[in-house]
Amino acid sequence: MKKNLHLGIGHYGIGFRDGVNTVIARNVRALSAIDPDMRITLFGKLAVNCSEFIKPLPSNVEFRNIDEFNADEAAGKLGGKSVFDQQVHDYVWMGTNLAEVLVQKLADMDVIMIENLGIGIQPYVTYAFYLFTLYAFTRGMDKRFIYRCHDFVQQRPANFKNVKKFHHPRFGVVPDWHSILYPAYSSIAYVAINRYDRMRLLEHGIEEENIYYIPNPVDKAIVPPDDRRDELREKIIAREGLDPGTRFLLYPVRCVRRKNVEEAIFLIAFFNRLVDGNLGRKNCRLAERYHLLVSIKPVSGDDGDYADQLVRFVQEHKLPVTIGLGDLVALEREMDPEDDSKIRSYSVGDLYRASDLVITTSVLEGFGFAYIEPWLLDRAVIGRSIPYITPDFQASGMKLGHLYNALIIDGKDYKDIGSATADPALGLQERLEKVLRLEEPAYVNSFIDRNETSVLATLRLFEHERRDALVGVNREVVERVYSRESIGEQLYQVVKGKR
Repeated sequence: MKKNLHLGIGHYGIGFRDGVNTVIARNVRALSAIDPDMRITLFGKLAVNCSEFIKPLPSNVEFRNIDEFNADEAAGKLGGKSVFDQQVHDYVWMGTNLAEVLVQKLADMDVIMIENLGIGIQPYVTYAFYLFTLYAFTRGMDKRFIYRCHDFVQQRPANFKNVKKFHHPRFGVVPDWHSILYPAYSSIAYVAINRYDRMRLLEHGIEEENIYYIPNPVDKAIVPPDDRRDELREKIIAREGLDPGTRFLLYPVRCVRRKNVEEAIFLIAFFNRLVDGNLGRKNCRLAERYHLLVSIKPVSGDDGDYADQLVRFVQEHKLPVTIGLGDLVALEREMDPEDDSKIRSYSVGDLYRASDLVITTSVLEGFGFAYIEPWLLDRAVIGRSIPYITPDFQASGMKLGHLYNALIIDGKDYKDIGSATADPALGLQERLEKVLRLEEPAYVNSFIDRNETSVLATLRLFEHERRDALVGVNREVVERVYSRESIGEQLYQVVKGKR
């Protein structure tokens, strides 16, 4: 009797509210639909009620908790030392212990797919998988591994500094960081979610036959079953004390530094200045004012500090910006258990529909859902292009030529203003102060002169006829190329070991 394949899918945290878990859920649903007999086990530090992040949960899916994936758990064993204070011997000690756990707890899995090891968030976890894959390969075990790469540690200087503590000559027993990040055994396949990362893997010495380009999937389930946009609009307007006719520009992200939210704040202030009509430019006018919505506000750590600084600035200067809608919006719609006609939490799809346009000003993405997902809800995307991300979408047939590559302000790209400042809070404040200059008509005109092509291309998307035509083209590409079913079939072939 043929044995059913057992696939393990691992991540630092399973069942939490983040982009990686969203992709995991979509991939699990797709793989389960293709092969219902395949056993799938999700492993890592499990969130409370982790099974609820996949709805409905396929019957072939189970969960396996590994506490050692938890950073706080690991730091506690080292007297509370943070990952930045830990030294290579700490990483080796914890990683060796975790490798022993992996050998035991993942023994029954035929294929192990692990998410984003190369980002270096927890160097000891990466080291543990280096040991585990080496162990499996040298012993000729019938076990294959898939490394799904979303980011590279070289893009995260603080993480890279930690990983580089692995240095080969040290005592002659510590392997070098490159070997740990990019093991090249034939039993390991690498999945890159953009073509640029595929090239980077080649540059790091991975054989071309072991690298697959498989983008992340979108899921049409994000489209709500009915249209409740007016309800959500009314609740946001009431909570924020806005005019009933307010138009919304949505930035559907967690408010963290790499999302460059301050640039979106600059642009919302600029767009609203074009309503005044006192700039002497007939080709740069808008008929209505807009309010910027940023969906998720972090509450702690460096991300919390960043978001709090933006909120203070917005409140002090009474800018049309809301950061944080967590009390109204969740990933998926949740109904009131006492009245199934009432919504307790609206979905991201509801939020897209309640908005008029979507914006992204991010400077660093592994994939870039904000560039493709909104089109499923008939919402156009404006903002900044990322040179190593958006070309993939354009190569698939999407029309994204209206996105800008740089926003020149006072001789610099906006994102680079204040970058020479050691204190990130001071650099952010320097960028935010440019928002206040938009009160000066001469400054607004100067900004338009230096960015005229980008400004005019963006403003065309505020016109319904132009916007609707573009939405039709891009929605068709997204549905055809990036559907959960299409991407799931590509991933399934890799899981099965087929090219």
